[in-house]
Amino acid sequence: MPARKRTTVPKLIGYLVRLAALVVMGLVLVAYCRRDDMRDWMVDDTKFAREIRLAAKRYGLEPALVRAVVFQESRFDPFIRGGKGEVGLMQVLPEGAVADWARNRRVKRPGASQLCDPVLNLEIGCWYLARGMRRWSGYRAQTELALAQYNAGESRADRWKPASPDGTVVDRIGIGSTRQYVTRIMKRYRKYRESMK
Repeated sequence: MPARKRTTVPKLIGYLVRLAALVVMGLVLVAYCRRDDMRDWMVDDTKFAREIRLAAKRYGLEPALVRAVVFQESRFDPFIRGGKGEVGLMQVLPEGAVADWARNRRVKRPGASQLCDPVLNLEIGCWYLARGMRRWSGYRAQTELALAQYNAGESRADRWKPASPDGTVVDRIGIGSTRQYVTRIMKRYRKYRESMK
C-alpha cells in the first residue's frame, strides 16, 4: 500500500490564509455593492419620534409615512444640506416648500439655519406633504403621487398621474431617481406601519 501524503502544517496555514483572503474579498465586494444597505442599517430611525408623531398628527398624516420620508431624505440628520439647497430632516427647499409655507402662514420665511430645527422642519415638510396628499385624494395611488410631487414638483406629478383614479403611478414616473425615491419610501412606509401594529 502506497504511503499517504501528509499535509504539512505550513501548507495547511497557506490554505487557511487563502481562504480567509477570499472571504474578506467577498465581504468587501458585498459591502461595496450593498453600501446603501450598510449605511441604512447604521441609522437610528427612532430619533425625533415624538416630533414626527406630533407634526404628522397636525396635518393628518401617518407617522410611519413621515418617518419613511425623513429616512429617505436625511437619514434623520437635522443638519444635512442637499445639493440643490434642501435643508434638514425633510430636505425642504427655501425657495419652494418653505416659501409656500411662509406665504400660507403669513410669516417671514425662516432662514436656512432655522430650518435645521427638527420641529420647524417637520412642520414645513408635513404641511407640504399633506398638501400633496390633499391634491391627490381621489386617486388610489394618492400616497405615491404625493411623494412624486414632494420630490419632483406638482407639474411633473400631474404628468405622471394615471388616466383613471384607480390606476397605478410608479411605472408612469418619468424620472428614474423619483421612481426609485417613491418606491423606497413606500417600502419603508409599509415596514414602519407593520412594525407599529
